[in-house]
Amino acid sequence: MVPSQQLLLRAGMMRQSSSGIYSILPYGQRILDKIEGIIDEELENIGCQKLSLPNLLTSENWKKTGRWESTGQEMFKVKDRRGSDFLLAPTHEEEVTSLIANEVQSYRQLPIRVYQVGRKFRDELRARSGLLRGKEFLMKDLYTFDVSEEEALKTYDEVVLAYRRIMKRLGVPYAVAEADTGNIGGTHSHEFHILSRVGEDSLLSCSSCGYTSNEERAVGVIPTDISKAATKFRNSQPVPKWVESLDVAPRSAVRINPKLQFGIMKTPPTDETKPEVCTLVAVATSGDRDVNEVKVSKAIGKMEFVESMDEIKPLLGEGKVDKLMLCVDQSLYPGQEPTRSKQVEINGTAIPEELSSIMRSKDSTKSLEVVYGDYHNCKPGDSCPHCFKIRGTNEPMEITRAIEIGHTFMLGTKYSRPLDAVFSPADGGAAEPIQMGCYGLGITRLLASIIEASHDKKGIIWPESVAPFRVVIVTSEDEECIKVAENVYDVVQDGLNAKSEVTIDDRVDTTLGFKMKDAELIGYPWMVIIGKGFLRTGKVEVQSRKTGEKWSLEWPEIHAFFKERRL
Repeated sequence: MVPSQQLLLRAGMMRQSSSGIYSILPYGQRILDKIEGIIDEELENIGCQKLSLPNLLTSENWKKTGRWESTGQEMFKVKDRRGSDFLLAPTHEEEVTSLIANEVQSYRQLPIRVYQVGRKFRDELRARSGLLRGKEFLMKDLYTFDVSEEEALKTYDEVVLAYRRIMKRLGVPYAVAEADTGNIGGTHSHEFHILSRVGEDSLLSCSSCGYTSNEERAVGVIPTDISKAATKFRNSQPVPKWVESLDVAPRSAVRINPKLQFGIMKTPPTDETKPEVCTLVAVATSGDRDVNEVKVSKAIGKMEFVESMDEIKPLLGEGKVDKLMLCVDQSLYPGQEPTRSKQVEINGTAIPEELSSIMRSKDSTKSLEVVYGDYHNCKPGDSCPHCFKIRGTNEPMEITRAIEIGHTFMLGTKYSRPLDAVFSPADGGAAEPIQMGCYGLGITRLLASIIEASHDKKGIIWPESVAPFRVVIVTSEDEECIKVAENVYDVVQDGLNAKSEVTIDDRVDTTLGFKMKDAELIGYPWMVIIGKGFLRTGKVEVQSRKTGEKWSLEWPEIHAFFKERRL
């Protein structure tokens, strides 16, 4: 278990129902309500309106956009008694686009910014880490609709700024990273992360200029000094002759033994009567670099990767290979300009019998397309691309573990075109597709992420903006102390000028020491202690959970103390 999972269970804020599915208990729900309240305020400030979309979605719109087949096994697909296909909503792009398509006809009705906070469902292969990766979770998703790409980009920037304000109000360290658009699609994309050692994402960042990017998307300047790991690398699998015989890498790379990864790229044919075109791809990097599958797919097309040539035939099924392609990564020529992509003739003796047996035509083995580019994962020590381009300096990037809690996408017309979400423009011309953006923020994931970023061996340390209660009053079992606690409750709440932010732990079957340990576990920002010391001195003790500081206050000082700490 990760710390957030342990602490939420110990503190009585959630209970597990089944693998990846949790019940949220009253204290946990208070925190979720506060997080949602902060989001509501910031989104309303930029003109967003709240709605509620269904969680049981028809497959019709998903089939129109192609995601019914492409999303894969993460979707919970169900049938009704009539045999119609439905799914439990993993996201709502199709549903909200269809809704807007039926409501909007003219440019006068735009822009529109609508959002909801609702449950999402994804059939995770390995649900783990409590609320960080579950099958059912609470999410805020915002969808924006504009008349032009220019207006949509302005909206995108406004929402990103609103997200930054939300993160600041939550009071935990965060980072904004350039990101890949993934299955959602679109052109612009950023991820919002809370920094944590248990995070599944790796961020590469430059301390000099602030450039931050997800590892999948990061672009770095490779050091010109070739590493020992690159020169000592030896392939565990034999290198195919059709790759080994090619002199395509720059001369400086002669002493580097390339690491290879193979895959199959399937392309729909131009003539529907013919089978799909299959390309056998080999990606070559230096031995100290891993292939970035996202970058490869972005550069040449979507493909399936395998560990060795032995796995190619099962991947083809009944199909045959039509073309050969070699992707040569920048790590094989650091500091040099890449050669342009080209067709290379292959010596017939380089084509082994096992490759010939899966080729559709022997003539296609006579040439191979060689493509140069960035196909590797960046790593710490690579130079920041912004500093290198703007100032010509080599500022090394550092890697940080983080938890992704939000993602923003500039969608363009990816969903509006297939779902016919169009409007009549101001010039009276032909109807145009609406420009869209979508913006997600994981609410239950935020709950867990805040704990990951803010806890110690005693328990949770809640930021005051989202704590279940800002102040807890703990008392000894003495009746006079309990009576005083009720008066202190009124004074503290009036000092904070906030309703329902103070609670009293007046359990009579528990010692004062046990109550104090519970208060530290739950993570109240402030603890007011009314024990036997108060009966002797007339002073109450106030403790800060975050700093551990203590104050001894007489009765007239209590109100002023908490008045100074209003949010």
